[in-house]
Amino acid sequence: MPPSTSQLTPSRKSLIYRLHPAVGAALAFAALSAILLFGLIGLSVAREEAYRDYAWVPRLLVITSAGLILTTLVRIFRRRISRNLRRPSL
Repeated sequence: MPPSTSQLTPSRKSLIYRLHPAVGAALAFAALSAILLFGLIGLSVAREEAYRDYAWVPRLLVITSAGLILTTLVRIFRRRISRNLRRPSL
């Protein structure tokens, strides 16, 4: 009978199947950009008189996604700069 595996045992899955951090950052950036675009389209629709009371929803989407995009870009640039400073120049 094979031994039972619990949730605490590490996965034997190969590291090949894990995403590279750059791919994860690119996916997050793409998703946040889509949300930003959706919020901007919502703001253009909310200019109509019938939807003015609901303009806070696209505003919230735009502000939140823009803030997250900026913080993600700052984190990526900081990581790139610190990596270049640690690497000896050729």
